[in-house]
Amino acid sequence: MNNKPVFVSTLSAQFKVTSKWRDNNSKRFAHDPRNADAAKRLLDLESQIHISDETWVQIAPLVQDDASCLSAISETNRLVGFKERPADFSAWLESFCTILSRH
Repeated sequence: MNNKPVFVSTLSAQFKVTSKWRDNNSKRFAHDPRNADAAKRLLDLESQIHISDETWVQIAPLVQDDASCLSAISETNRLVGFKERPADFSAWLESFCTILSRH
């Protein structure tokens, strides 16, 4: 993902996809409120997406490999509401970069 608009668009789509997946899981596992909470939180995070030009310069080299980037987005999103509770999009992005650096 070699340009910021494509990356932002991909993030937005992936937040929505993972939110829908969590929403479906909340129906399957109605006794566990974490999926419903995570679905809502993911949409909240999606609405907060903002990557400054300065931040993009720092993360652009990390997101060049599309497969690794998509894998890291998916992994970071699956943690929301379960192992991680990012306070805002900046916290999510920090977690994403940490995960991506391990790929």
